[in-house]
Amino acid sequence: MNPSDNRHPKGFWFIFWGELAERASFYGMKALLVLYMIDTLGYSDANSATVASFFTGACYILPIVGGYIADRWLGKFRTIIYFAIPYILGHIILGTFNSEIGLYVALALLAGGSGSIKPNISTLMGMMYQKQGKEHLLSQAFSWFYMAINIGAAATTTVLPFIRDSYGYGPAFMAPTILMVVSLGIFFIGKKHYPEEKIQSGPRPVKTPEQKQEDRTALVRLSGLFILIVFFWSIFDQSYSTWTLFARDYMDLETFIGRIPPDAIQGLNPILIVVMTPLFAWIWSRTDKGEKRWLSSPMKMLIGFVLVVMCMGVMTLAGFMAVGSKVSIWWEFGAYILITAAELCISVIGLQLAFEEAPERMKSMLTGVWLFTVFLGDMLAGWFSRIYTQTTPGNFFGMMTIMIAVVTVLFYFVGRRFDKKPEVKTA
Repeated sequence: MNPSDNRHPKGFWFIFWGELAERASFYGMKALLVLYMIDTLGYSDANSATVASFFTGACYILPIVGGYIADRWLGKFRTIIYFAIPYILGHIILGTFNSEIGLYVALALLAGGSGSIKPNISTLMGMMYQKQGKEHLLSQAFSWFYMAINIGAAATTTVLPFIRDSYGYGPAFMAPTILMVVSLGIFFIGKKHYPEEKIQSGPRPVKTPEQKQEDRTALVRLSGLFILIVFFWSIFDQSYSTWTLFARDYMDLETFIGRIPPDAIQGLNPILIVVMTPLFAWIWSRTDKGEKRWLSSPMKMLIGFVLVVMCMGVMTLAGFMAVGSKVSIWWEFGAYILITAAELCISVIGLQLAFEEAPERMKSMLTGVWLFTVFLGDMLAGWFSRIYTQTTPGNFFGMMTIMIAVVTVLFYFVGRRFDKKPEVKTA
């Protein structure tokens, strides 16, 4: 084998660093959002958590629109460039206008920009590997791509709460604006290394009956898995809402390095992603060797669901113990280790699965459908966050544990059925 066959395309590194800076801007802003609405705009705990969940949900339903625009009209590259402009504007408004109107205008622009970029950048990356005949590196590429997201998120979710405590929300929100501009510049410079996109002008060809059947088959084949993954996101995306509120009210935040802001604890997830991604990339490379994978994608994801059950069991114990006195920050640290390992089993593999199962003509669209599962999960998370404020943490987290345990059992049977079906060939 030629050594160059195992070398990643040059364009991957422009996408890697551009994605790193863009996700740093997004997750840094989102880490501050819940307490910003409480501290500056006077929102209640329940309302701030709900708005944050619904905003995150919007960021994950709009990729369907962004994927459609890219597939039908603009192409991946131009869609990313065009929609980065309102994205940057949203950051500026959030950092300068401390009003409810400014909040919602900013969130609308941020959701539109993020939602249009998300389904296209990973798809553009996947196309690059296909065009160069390097599909065997896709699992590793998606793992490193996911690590880029979390290096950026780790940097800002841990640092920005301290900047907020020292200088206020304005400077803390402006830092992500700079990062988004940097991201756009890096991505644009790498244009010559990306695959050529042919956007057909005029009426698009009518799909043949076979193509329509192939598209339906891909959607139906994935629907059972995707529906159950909604419940994973409904728990995972509570880390910036109910988990932050639990840390603020029920955890001893004093450590050997001083007091940790409750919203800074979210930074554990991306830090752990960076640490654990090489391990999981190596594990998946072992399981994917040979013509037939001995551990299928659904079975990898099932491992993730088991880890979520364990995670919520830890949070349940911490919730019951916190009724008498505040619990150690190490309880949430342990929960983050488990939920992060679960994320690497479910989110990374699910994103790759959506790309691999999609016919060529609807890859961005099906990636958008995958991201739609996050939207539905965040809608559930927004509803769950209101329940959290009406009961004890132990009861709430216990309810989450029971729910995800049932989902895990269902996922086992749906995953087995998925594996028995023949692979769908791309057109």
